[in-house]
Amino acid sequence: MNLKKVLFPILLMLFPIYLLGQRVSLLPTHFPKNIYGTWINNKTDISLIITPEYIVIQNELYGYNEIVKEQNSLDFTCVNNYNNDIKYININILDSNNIVLDEGYKISKLTKLNHNFSKIIPSILRDFWFNDNSKIELTKNKILFKDQSYNVDYVASSNKFNYQIIIYNNSEYTLLHNYINDHGHFLNANFLKTEVYKKATFYQTHKRKILVFILLFSLTIGYFLVQWKINISKKREVNKRLMVEMQLKSIRSQMNPHFLFNALSAIQNLINRGDNEKANHYLTEFSQLMRLTLDKSEKGLVPLDDEIKSIKKYLEIEKLRFSFDYKIEVDQNINSQEIEIPAMLIQPIVENAIIHGLHQKEGTKNLWIEFKIKNHHLICTVTDNGVGIHKTHQKDGVDLNRQKYGLKLAKDRIKLINESYQTQGKISMVDLSDKNADETGTQVIISMPIKY
Repeated sequence: MNLKKVLFPILLMLFPIYLLGQRVSLLPTHFPKNIYGTWINNKTDISLIITPEYIVIQNELYGYNEIVKEQNSLDFTCVNNYNNDIKYININILDSNNIVLDEGYKISKLTKLNHNFSKIIPSILRDFWFNDNSKIELTKNKILFKDQSYNVDYVASSNKFNYQIIIYNNSEYTLLHNYINDHGHFLNANFLKTEVYKKATFYQTHKRKILVFILLFSLTIGYFLVQWKINISKKREVNKRLMVEMQLKSIRSQMNPHFLFNALSAIQNLINRGDNEKANHYLTEFSQLMRLTLDKSEKGLVPLDDEIKSIKKYLEIEKLRFSFDYKIEVDQNINSQEIEIPAMLIQPIVENAIIHGLHQKEGTKNLWIEFKIKNHHLICTVTDNGVGIHKTHQKDGVDLNRQKYGLKLAKDRIKLINESYQTQGKISMVDLSDKNADETGTQVIISMPIKY
Protein backbone atom coordinates (compact mmCIF):
# COMPACT_ATOMS: atom_id res chain seq x y z
CA MET A 1 0.00 0.00 0.00
CA ASN A 2 2.84 2.27 0.83
CA LEU A 3 4.51 1.33 -2.53
CA LYS A 4 1.51 2.47 -4.54
CA LYS A 5 1.50 5.75 -2.73
CA VAL A 6 5.15 6.24 -3.66
CA LEU A 7 4.88 5.17 -7.36
CA PHE A 8 1.84 7.23 -8.23
CA PRO A 9 3.44 10.66 -7.69
CA ILE A 10 6.53 9.44 -9.54
CA LEU A 11 4.45 8.35 -12.58
CA LEU A 12 2.50 11.57 -12.47
CA MET A 13 5.74 13.50 -12.66
CA LEU A 14 7.14 11.36 -15.51
CA PHE A 15 4.01 11.57 -17.74
CA PRO A 16 4.66 15.13 -19.01
CA ILE A 17 8.23 14.09 -19.73
CA TYR A 18 6.86 11.18 -21.76
CA LEU A 19 4.54 13.47 -23.65
CA LEU A 20 7.35 15.88 -24.37
CA GLY A 21 9.37 13.04 -25.72
CA GLN A 22 6.71 12.48 -28.40
CA ARG A 23 7.00 16.12 -29.69
CA VAL A 24 10.25 16.87 -31.51
CA SER A 25 11.43 20.18 -32.94
CA LEU A 26 12.66 19.90 -36.52
CA LEU A 27 14.76 21.91 -38.93
CA PRO A 28 13.26 22.43 -42.45
CA THR A 29 16.05 20.30 -43.90
CA HIS A 30 14.95 17.36 -41.68
CA PHE A 31 11.40 17.06 -43.00
CA PRO A 32 10.32 13.71 -44.35
CA LYS A 33 11.45 13.71 -48.00
CA ASN A 34 8.00 13.01 -49.37
CA ILE A 35 6.60 16.27 -47.94
CA TYR A 36 8.73 18.52 -50.17
CA GLY A 37 6.97 19.62 -53.37
CA THR A 38 3.73 21.06 -54.71
CA TRP A 39 0.33 20.16 -53.26
CA ILE A 40 -3.06 20.77 -54.84
CA ASN A 41 -6.62 20.74 -53.51
CA ASN A 42 -9.63 18.92 -54.94
CA LYS A 43 -10.07 21.74 -57.49
CA THR A 44 -6.50 21.15 -58.74
CA ASP A 45 -5.45 24.58 -57.49
CA ILE A 46 -2.04 24.87 -55.83
CA SER A 47 -2.58 25.29 -52.10
CA LEU A 48 0.83 24.47 -50.68
CA ILE A 49 4.50 24.47 -51.73
CA ILE A 50 7.08 23.17 -49.29
CA THR A 51 10.85 23.53 -49.74
CA PRO A 52 13.71 23.55 -47.23
CA GLU A 53 13.97 27.36 -47.60
CA TYR A 54 10.33 28.52 -47.53
CA ILE A 55 6.71 27.49 -47.55
CA VAL A 56 3.93 28.90 -49.79
CA ILE A 57 0.42 28.75 -48.34
CA GLN A 58 -2.50 29.90 -50.51
CA ASN A 59 -0.40 32.27 -52.69
CA GLU A 60 1.49 33.69 -49.70
CA LEU A 61 5.18 33.03 -49.08
CA TYR A 62 6.41 32.47 -45.51
CA GLY A 63 9.64 31.74 -43.74
CA TYR A 64 9.97 29.04 -41.05
CA ASN A 65 9.98 30.13 -37.41
CA GLU A 66 9.32 26.81 -35.61
CA ILE A 67 8.40 23.27 -36.71
CA VAL A 68 7.33 20.60 -34.24
CA LYS A 69 6.82 16.96 -35.21
CA GLU A 70 4.45 14.69 -33.29
CA GLN A 71 4.14 11.24 -34.81
CA ASN A 72 2.72 11.89 -38.35
CA SER A 73 1.77 15.46 -37.68
CA LEU A 74 3.78 18.67 -38.19
CA ASP A 75 2.97 21.99 -36.53
CA PHE A 76 4.32 25.06 -38.31
CA THR A 77 4.80 28.58 -37.05
CA CYS A 78 5.50 30.73 -40.13
CA VAL A 79 6.35 34.38 -40.61
CA ASN A 80 5.64 36.56 -43.64
CA ASN A 81 8.85 38.55 -44.20
CA TYR A 82 7.03 41.52 -45.79
CA ASN A 83 4.29 42.25 -43.30
CA ASN A 84 5.51 40.12 -40.34
CA ASP A 85 2.22 38.25 -40.18
CA ILE A 86 2.43 34.99 -38.22
CA LYS A 87 0.59 31.95 -39.49
CA TYR A 88 0.01 28.67 -37.65
CA ILE A 89 -0.78 25.54 -39.62
CA ASN A 90 -0.84 21.80 -38.99
CA ILE A 91 -0.03 19.17 -41.57
CA ASN A 92 -1.12 15.59 -40.99
CA ILE A 93 0.74 13.17 -43.26
CA LEU A 94 -1.62 10.45 -44.49
CA ASP A 95 0.80 8.82 -46.94
CA SER A 96 3.48 9.81 -49.43
CA ASN A 97 0.95 11.50 -51.79
CA ASN A 98 -1.76 12.79 -49.45
CA ILE A 99 -1.82 15.17 -46.51
CA VAL A 100 -4.39 17.15 -44.51
CA LEU A 101 -3.77 20.90 -44.13
CA ASP A 102 -5.32 22.55 -41.08
CA GLU A 103 -5.17 26.38 -41.24
CA GLY A 104 -7.27 26.89 -38.12
CA TYR A 105 -10.26 28.24 -39.99
CA LYS A 106 -10.20 25.64 -42.78
CA ILE A 107 -9.14 22.00 -43.20
CA SER A 108 -8.21 20.75 -46.70
CA LYS A 109 -7.11 17.42 -48.05
CA LEU A 110 -4.24 17.91 -50.51
CA THR A 111 -2.65 15.69 -53.14
CA LYS A 112 0.93 15.94 -54.30
CA LEU A 113 1.66 16.83 -57.91
CA ASN A 114 3.52 14.03 -59.68
CA HIS A 115 5.76 16.11 -61.95
CA ASN A 116 8.84 17.90 -60.65
CA PHE A 117 9.07 21.66 -60.40
CA SER A 118 10.99 23.73 -62.95
CA LYS A 119 13.35 26.68 -62.84
CA ILE A 120 12.40 27.94 -66.30
CA ILE A 121 9.65 30.51 -66.84
CA PRO A 122 7.20 29.23 -69.48
CA SER A 123 6.98 31.07 -72.81
CA ILE A 124 3.41 32.21 -72.11
CA LEU A 125 4.77 34.47 -69.35
CA ARG A 126 7.93 35.72 -71.06
CA ASP A 127 7.01 39.28 -71.88
CA PHE A 128 6.73 42.79 -70.48
CA TRP A 129 4.06 43.41 -67.82
CA PHE A 130 2.77 46.91 -67.12
CA ASN A 131 0.89 48.82 -64.48
CA ASP A 132 0.29 52.56 -64.19
CA ASN A 133 3.73 53.32 -62.79
CA SER A 134 6.24 50.74 -63.95
CA LYS A 135 6.90 47.52 -65.84
CA ILE A 136 8.41 44.08 -65.21
CA GLU A 137 10.14 41.91 -67.77
CA LEU A 138 10.03 38.10 -67.46
CA THR A 139 12.73 36.22 -69.35
CA LYS A 140 13.58 32.52 -69.48
CA ASN A 141 15.24 32.31 -66.05
CA LYS A 142 15.32 35.87 -64.74
CA ILE A 143 12.93 38.66 -63.82
CA LEU A 144 14.00 42.24 -64.38
CA PHE A 145 12.52 45.15 -62.49
CA LYS A 146 14.09 48.60 -62.71
CA ASP A 147 17.78 48.02 -61.84
CA GLN A 148 17.22 44.71 -60.03
CA SER A 149 17.61 41.21 -61.45
CA TYR A 150 15.88 38.26 -59.75
CA ASN A 151 16.77 34.61 -60.31
CA VAL A 152 14.13 31.92 -60.63
CA ASP A 153 14.13 29.23 -57.93
CA TYR A 154 10.83 27.42 -58.36
CA VAL A 155 8.10 27.33 -61.03
CA ALA A 156 4.98 25.22 -60.48
CA SER A 157 1.67 24.85 -62.26
CA SER A 158 -1.25 22.45 -62.10
CA ASN A 159 -2.89 23.44 -65.39
CA LYS A 160 -0.26 25.13 -67.62
CA PHE A 161 -2.13 28.42 -67.36
CA ASN A 162 -1.71 29.54 -63.77
CA TYR A 163 1.82 29.54 -62.36
CA GLN A 164 3.49 30.06 -58.99
CA ILE A 165 6.99 31.50 -59.40
CA ILE A 166 9.43 31.86 -56.50
CA ILE A 167 12.39 34.15 -57.19
CA TYR A 168 15.29 35.32 -55.07
CA ASN A 169 17.76 38.15 -54.80
CA ASN A 170 20.46 38.35 -52.13
CA SER A 171 19.06 35.23 -50.43
CA GLU A 172 15.61 36.81 -50.10
CA TYR A 173 12.77 34.78 -51.62
CA THR A 174 9.62 36.31 -53.04
CA LEU A 175 6.57 35.01 -54.87
CA LEU A 176 4.78 35.86 -58.10
CA HIS A 177 1.66 34.27 -59.50
CA ASN A 178 -0.42 34.97 -62.58
CA TYR A 179 -4.13 34.72 -63.31
CA ILE A 180 -6.42 35.22 -66.27
CA ASN A 181 -9.91 36.72 -66.27
CA ASP A 182 -12.27 38.54 -68.61
CA HIS A 183 -10.22 41.72 -68.34
CA GLY A 184 -6.92 40.20 -69.41
CA HIS A 185 -3.83 38.38 -68.22
CA PHE A 186 -2.39 39.64 -64.91
CA LEU A 187 0.68 39.07 -62.74
CA ASN A 188 0.55 39.51 -58.97
CA ALA A 189 3.98 40.59 -57.74
CA ASN A 190 4.05 40.06 -53.98
CA PHE A 191 7.60 41.29 -53.64
CA LEU A 192 6.39 44.71 -54.86
CA LYS A 193 3.80 45.13 -52.13
CA THR A 194 1.29 43.04 -54.04
CA GLU A 195 1.20 45.25 -57.10
CA VAL A 196 -0.72 43.83 -60.05
CA TYR A 197 0.74 44.02 -63.55
CA LYS A 198 -1.09 43.38 -66.80
CA LYS A 199 0.58 41.51 -69.63
CA ALA A 200 1.82 43.73 -72.42
CA THR A 201 -0.50 44.26 -75.34
CA PHE A 202 0.70 43.72 -78.90
CA TYR A 203 1.30 47.46 -79.21
CA GLN A 204 3.29 47.64 -75.95
CA THR A 205 5.42 44.65 -76.94
CA HIS A 206 6.17 45.90 -80.45
CA LYS A 207 5.81 49.63 -79.80
CA ARG A 208 9.20 50.57 -81.18
CA LYS A 209 8.81 48.44 -84.29
CA ILE A 210 5.31 49.78 -84.88
CA LEU A 211 6.47 53.39 -84.51
CA VAL A 212 9.39 52.78 -86.89
CA PHE A 213 7.04 51.09 -89.38
CA ILE A 214 4.52 53.95 -89.14
CA LEU A 215 7.33 56.48 -89.61
CA LEU A 216 8.75 54.66 -92.65
CA PHE A 217 5.27 54.08 -94.06
CA SER A 218 4.37 57.75 -93.59
CA LEU A 219 7.62 58.87 -95.21
CA THR A 220 7.04 56.50 -98.13
CA ILE A 221 3.44 57.62 -98.59
CA GLY A 222 4.51 61.24 -98.20
CA TYR A 223 7.23 60.79 -100.82
CA PHE A 224 4.83 59.24 -103.32
CA LEU A 225 2.18 61.89 -102.57
CA VAL A 226 4.70 64.64 -103.21
CA GLN A 227 5.83 62.95 -106.41
CA TRP A 228 2.21 62.46 -107.41
CA LYS A 229 1.43 66.14 -106.79
CA ILE A 230 4.53 67.17 -108.73
CA ASN A 231 3.53 64.93 -111.63
CA ILE A 232 -0.04 66.25 -111.52
CA SER A 233 1.25 69.82 -111.48
CA LYS A 234 3.58 69.10 -114.37
CA LYS A 235 0.80 67.42 -116.30
CA ARG A 236 -1.52 70.35 -115.65
CA GLU A 237 1.15 72.76 -116.82
CA VAL A 238 1.70 70.69 -119.94
CA ASN A 239 -2.06 70.48 -120.55
CA LYS A 240 -2.40 74.19 -119.91
CA ARG A 241 0.35 74.94 -122.39
CA LEU A 242 -1.18 72.57 -124.92
CA MET A 243 -4.58 74.14 -124.33
CA VAL A 244 -3.14 77.57 -125.08
CA GLU A 245 -1.48 76.20 -128.19
CA MET A 246 -4.77 74.64 -129.26
CA GLN A 247 -6.57 77.93 -128.71
CA LEU A 248 -3.96 79.77 -130.76
CA LYS A 249 -4.37 77.17 -133.49
CA SER A 250 -8.14 77.71 -133.30
CA ILE A 251 -7.60 81.44 -133.64
CA ARG A 252 -5.36 80.87 -136.64
CA SER A 253 -7.98 78.52 -138.01
CA GLN A 254 -10.70 81.13 -137.60
CA MET A 255 -8.45 83.91 -138.88
CA ASN A 256 -6.73 81.92 -141.64
CA PRO A 257 -5.47 83.98 -144.57
CA HIS A 258 -7.94 82.42 -147.02
CA PHE A 259 -10.91 83.42 -144.87
CA LEU A 260 -9.60 86.94 -144.23
CA PHE A 261 -8.76 87.50 -147.89
CA ASN A 262 -12.05 86.12 -149.17
CA ALA A 263 -14.13 88.02 -146.58
CA LEU A 264 -12.42 91.34 -147.34
CA SER A 265 -12.68 90.65 -151.08
CA ALA A 266 -16.44 90.07 -150.72
CA ILE A 267 -16.82 93.35 -148.78
CA GLN A 268 -14.69 95.15 -151.38
CA ASN A 269 -16.92 93.77 -154.12
CA LEU A 270 -19.96 95.30 -152.36
CA ILE A 271 -18.18 98.65 -152.22
CA ASN A 272 -17.24 98.45 -155.90
CA ARG A 273 -20.87 97.75 -156.76
CA GLY A 274 -21.89 100.84 -154.82
CA ASP A 275 -23.78 98.86 -152.15
CA ASN A 276 -22.21 100.90 -149.38
CA GLU A 277 -24.89 100.20 -146.79
CA LYS A 278 -24.49 96.45 -147.15
CA ALA A 279 -20.71 96.84 -147.25
CA ASN A 280 -20.75 98.81 -143.99
CA HIS A 281 -22.97 96.17 -142.38
CA TYR A 282 -20.64 93.31 -143.25
CA LEU A 283 -17.55 95.32 -142.41
CA THR A 284 -19.04 95.90 -138.96
CA GLU A 285 -19.81 92.16 -138.67
CA PHE A 286 -16.25 91.36 -139.72
CA SER A 287 -14.67 93.74 -137.22
CA GLN A 288 -16.89 92.42 -134.41
CA LEU A 289 -15.93 88.85 -135.31
CA MET A 290 -12.25 89.75 -135.12
CA ARG A 291 -12.76 91.45 -131.74
CA LEU A 292 -14.69 88.45 -130.33
CA THR A 293 -12.01 86.11 -131.61
CA LEU A 294 -9.23 88.10 -129.98
CA ASP A 295 -11.22 88.42 -126.73
CA LYS A 296 -11.75 84.66 -126.56
CA SER A 297 -8.04 84.04 -127.12
CA GLU A 298 -7.46 85.04 -123.50
CA LYS A 299 -10.06 82.63 -122.10
CA GLY A 300 -10.22 78.88 -121.84
CA LEU A 301 -13.98 78.75 -121.36
CA VAL A 302 -16.61 81.18 -122.66
CA PRO A 303 -20.39 81.39 -122.19
CA LEU A 304 -22.34 79.46 -124.78
CA ASP A 305 -24.13 82.69 -125.74
CA ASP A 306 -20.81 84.33 -126.75
CA GLU A 307 -19.81 81.32 -128.82
CA ILE A 308 -23.15 81.36 -130.64
CA LYS A 309 -22.71 85.08 -131.43
CA SER A 310 -19.29 84.40 -132.94
CA ILE A 311 -20.66 81.54 -135.03
CA LYS A 312 -23.51 83.71 -136.32
CA LYS A 313 -21.15 86.50 -137.38
CA TYR A 314 -18.87 83.99 -139.05
CA LEU A 315 -21.81 82.46 -140.94
CA GLU A 316 -23.07 85.90 -142.05
CA ILE A 317 -19.69 86.75 -143.51
CA GLU A 318 -19.40 83.36 -145.22
CA LYS A 319 -22.83 83.94 -146.81
CA LEU A 320 -21.28 86.82 -148.73
CA ARG A 321 -19.30 84.23 -150.68
CA PHE A 322 -21.62 81.23 -150.64
CA SER A 323 -25.35 80.99 -150.86
CA PHE A 324 -26.74 78.78 -148.09
CA ASP A 325 -29.26 78.85 -145.30
CA TYR A 326 -28.50 78.12 -141.66
CA LYS A 327 -30.46 77.66 -138.48
CA ILE A 328 -29.21 77.65 -134.87
CA GLU A 329 -31.48 76.10 -132.26
CA VAL A 330 -30.90 76.17 -128.49
CA ASP A 331 -33.02 73.98 -126.24
CA GLN A 332 -35.26 76.02 -123.95
CA ASN A 333 -33.84 74.23 -120.88
CA ILE A 334 -30.38 75.61 -121.61
CA ASN A 335 -29.24 78.83 -119.93
CA SER A 336 -26.76 80.00 -122.55
CA GLN A 337 -25.47 82.75 -120.25
CA GLU A 338 -24.38 80.32 -117.51
CA ILE A 339 -23.21 77.24 -119.40
CA GLU A 340 -19.60 77.53 -120.56
CA ILE A 341 -17.84 75.70 -123.37
CA PRO A 342 -14.24 75.69 -124.67
CA ALA A 343 -13.63 78.81 -126.74
CA MET A 344 -13.63 78.39 -130.55
CA LEU A 345 -14.26 74.64 -130.40
CA ILE A 346 -17.27 74.57 -132.74
CA GLN A 347 -16.10 77.06 -135.41
CA PRO A 348 -13.68 74.66 -137.21
CA ILE A 349 -16.51 72.09 -137.49
CA VAL A 350 -18.87 74.70 -138.94
CA GLU A 351 -16.18 75.85 -141.38
CA ASN A 352 -15.66 72.26 -142.61
CA ALA A 353 -19.40 71.88 -143.13
CA ILE A 354 -19.50 74.99 -145.35
CA ILE A 355 -16.24 74.68 -147.28
CA HIS A 356 -16.13 70.92 -147.81
CA GLY A 357 -19.83 70.07 -147.68
CA LEU A 358 -22.17 72.80 -148.84
CA HIS A 359 -19.79 74.64 -151.21
CA GLN A 360 -19.46 71.57 -153.48
CA LYS A 361 -23.18 70.82 -153.56
CA GLU A 362 -25.61 71.89 -156.22
CA GLY A 363 -29.06 73.12 -155.30
CA THR A 364 -30.45 73.96 -151.87
CA LYS A 365 -27.82 74.20 -149.19
CA ASN A 366 -28.76 73.99 -145.52
CA LEU A 367 -26.82 74.02 -142.27
CA TRP A 368 -28.35 73.16 -138.88
CA ILE A 369 -26.66 73.78 -135.55
CA GLU A 370 -28.46 72.45 -132.49
CA PHE A 371 -27.67 72.61 -128.77
CA LYS A 372 -29.39 70.36 -126.18
CA ILE A 373 -28.80 68.69 -122.81
CA LYS A 374 -28.50 64.92 -122.56
CA ASN A 375 -27.16 62.78 -119.69
CA HIS A 376 -25.60 65.81 -117.96
CA HIS A 377 -23.73 66.73 -121.14
CA LEU A 378 -24.16 69.59 -123.61
CA ILE A 379 -24.67 68.09 -127.06
CA CYS A 380 -23.87 70.25 -130.10
CA THR A 381 -24.97 68.77 -133.43
CA VAL A 382 -23.70 70.33 -136.69
CA THR A 383 -25.56 68.91 -139.71
CA ASP A 384 -25.29 69.87 -143.37
CA ASN A 385 -26.93 68.50 -146.51
CA GLY A 386 -23.74 68.76 -148.53
CA VAL A 387 -22.03 66.10 -150.58
CA GLY A 388 -21.08 64.04 -147.53
CA ILE A 389 -17.84 62.52 -146.39
CA HIS A 390 -17.63 59.78 -149.03
CA LYS A 391 -18.23 62.04 -152.03
CA THR A 392 -16.27 65.09 -151.02
CA HIS A 393 -14.44 66.48 -154.07
CA GLN A 394 -11.16 68.06 -153.12
CA LYS A 395 -9.76 70.73 -155.34
CA ASP A 396 -6.23 70.04 -154.09
CA GLY A 397 -4.31 68.37 -151.29
CA VAL A 398 -4.27 71.53 -149.18
CA ASP A 399 -8.06 71.51 -148.77
CA LEU A 400 -8.01 67.85 -147.78
CA ASN A 401 -5.30 68.48 -145.22
CA ARG A 402 -7.18 71.49 -143.89
CA GLN A 403 -10.37 69.47 -143.46
CA LYS A 404 -8.52 66.82 -141.47
CA TYR A 405 -6.65 69.49 -139.52
CA GLY A 406 -9.84 71.23 -138.36
CA LEU A 407 -11.42 68.00 -137.12
CA LYS A 408 -8.19 66.77 -135.52
CA LEU A 409 -7.81 70.13 -133.75
CA ALA A 410 -11.28 69.78 -132.20
CA LYS A 411 -10.66 66.16 -131.14
CA ASP A 412 -7.31 67.03 -129.58
CA ARG A 413 -8.90 69.84 -127.58
CA ILE A 414 -11.65 67.52 -126.31
CA LYS A 415 -8.98 64.99 -125.26
CA LEU A 416 -7.06 67.65 -123.34
CA ILE A 417 -10.25 68.85 -121.66
CA ASN A 418 -11.03 65.29 -120.57
CA GLU A 419 -7.57 64.90 -119.03
CA SER A 420 -7.59 68.32 -117.36
CA TYR A 421 -11.13 68.27 -115.96
CA GLN A 422 -11.69 64.49 -115.63
CA THR A 423 -14.62 64.60 -118.06
CA GLN A 424 -15.88 62.35 -120.86
CA GLY A 425 -16.35 64.66 -123.81
CA LYS A 426 -16.13 63.26 -127.36
CA ILE A 427 -16.63 64.06 -131.05
CA SER A 428 -18.20 61.74 -133.61
CA MET A 429 -18.86 62.23 -137.32
CA VAL A 430 -21.13 60.26 -139.66
CA ASP A 431 -22.11 60.41 -143.31
CA LEU A 432 -25.90 60.73 -143.54
CA SER A 433 -25.91 58.40 -146.55
CA ASP A 434 -24.84 55.59 -144.20
CA LYS A 435 -28.16 55.97 -142.37
CA ASN A 436 -30.32 56.65 -145.43
CA ALA A 437 -29.12 56.17 -149.01
CA ASP A 438 -31.46 58.94 -150.24
CA GLU A 439 -29.84 61.54 -147.98
CA THR A 440 -26.56 63.34 -148.41
CA GLY A 441 -24.53 65.35 -146.00
CA THR A 442 -22.51 65.06 -142.81
CA GLN A 443 -23.41 65.16 -139.16
CA VAL A 444 -20.88 65.97 -136.43
CA ILE A 445 -21.87 65.46 -132.77
CA ILE A 446 -19.84 67.16 -130.03
CA SER A 447 -20.49 66.02 -126.46
CA MET A 448 -19.20 68.38 -123.74
CA PRO A 449 -19.59 68.41 -119.94
CA ILE A 450 -22.01 70.97 -118.49
CA LYS A 451 -19.63 71.80 -115.62
CA TYR A 452 -15.83 71.90 -115.56
